[in-house]
Amino acid sequence: MFLRFGFIAFSGVLVLSSFSVFAFDDYCTPKLDVYLKTTQETVESKYVPERQKEVAQKILDKVKASRNDTKDCVLLDKLLP
Repeated sequence: MFLRFGFIAFSGVLVLSSFSVFAFDDYCTPKLDVYLKTTQETVESKYVPERQKEVAQKILDKVKASRNDTKDCVLLDKLLP
């Protein structure tokens, strides 16, 4: 009886922790999308110096190249320390 209760409690903890992992990913993706959107606007702006546009374009290229391999939260941590 005690073993069954322990198994049910452990299963509940696993289910809740898996939901929190998904919620964490969902939290980072919109923030990263907003960051990338503003960075893209910087590249396209005619009022921003060329050097700043080049840096913004390099950031976009690096993120787009590694976004499939790296989780959004890791990228967000690297971009916004």
